[in-house]
Amino acid sequence: MALSNAFRSLCTQPDFRKRLLAMVVDEAHCIEQWGDEFRKAYKDLSRMRCYTGSTVPFVACSGTLTTGSFRTVWDSLDYGHRPFWGTDVGCRRPELTYVIQK
Repeated sequence: MALSNAFRSLCTQPDFRKRLLAMVVDEAHCIEQWGDEFRKAYKDLSRMRCYTGSTVPFVACSGTLTTGSFRTVWDSLDYGHRPFWGTDVGCRRPELTYVIQK
């Protein structure tokens, strides 16, 4: 949907653009996992930047993005030299209990 002609048309409407606060890609790790085969459009999500303008923040979220996958997501969303802020909270989750049963 995000790369459709209907979305592109919507993004050119001034009323929509002034209300658009951010573009958010959840489960960003899927860009690498699915971008080559299952959801080829994932690799082209950076095209949304052309529709939304340079002032709209792009947010990529993932609970399982590996260090190795980070570069693929970075390139696919065309972060380039734009201002970037990121956080890695790690995987230490003391509030969770892992149980393995045989």
